[in-house]
Amino acid sequence: MNMANELEGAAPRARSLDGTVKPEKAKSAPAKPNRKTEKPTITDDLTGKFLRVGNKLYRTSDDRTPIVRLEADRLKTRNIDALPDIIRIAKANGWTSVKINGGDKFKKAAFLAATAQGLAVDNYRPSKVVRAEADRLSARIAEREQRREAKKSGAEKVQPGNEPSKLKALSERFLSQTSAENARDPKLRRAQSLVAQAMSIARAKYPGDPVKASKEVEARRQEVAIRIANGDKIAVIQVRNQQDQRVREITQDQATQRDGRSR
Repeated sequence: MNMANELEGAAPRARSLDGTVKPEKAKSAPAKPNRKTEKPTITDDLTGKFLRVGNKLYRTSDDRTPIVRLEADRLKTRNIDALPDIIRIAKANGWTSVKINGGDKFKKAAFLAATAQGLAVDNYRPSKVVRAEADRLSARIAEREQRREAKKSGAEKVQPGNEPSKLKALSERFLSQTSAENARDPKLRRAQSLVAQAMSIARAKYPGDPVKASKEVEARRQEVAIRIANGDKIAVIQVRNQQDQRVREITQDQATQRDGRSR
């Protein structure tokens, strides 16, 4: 059975995706020796995507027909969904442009896949809408490549120049977490000890006015957050342990009262 669609190419001249296309003949150019045609090869990064049997590539052993056939300067396929990977094969083999043979739907899909990966298409004129879609795909792929390169180069690792942003994030975490969470947080235990001290002082200062006590504690908490953002060193305040003990005693006492009422 003939493959309906074909991609053909020839570096650095046009190659093609098929449903079948042949290299374009030079117009009124001096006669040159025929270039040697070669079947595309599969690069290491694509071997895991296909099963190769001779010049036929399959996705899985369940495929009844090959995803793509490798021919001299041609890639033939019936599978539109495989076009992005097929274009990668073309690009890895040094193709700079392609020609497309096939139906309108195939041509459009091949054009989008080729343009998104930087290959020119010689025999297809896209509409303005298709061109806009191709530009959008190109931008997305470019962004993805930039992120990949950034990871490879270690650009995403924390650098000394990023210290202010780290401190700001830590300060925001301090404000967003509960007192208990901050007390358990290794990076925020010292800061929370200052808040615990403020809580102890505020309770003693306003024994009958929890609203005023709460406002004073919150003001202290905001001050501590600013100190964190500024990178100030914070010493441990031992009152934190006293407060923890008080919380345990209150909790235990409440439990005892409940037990007494339930008896």
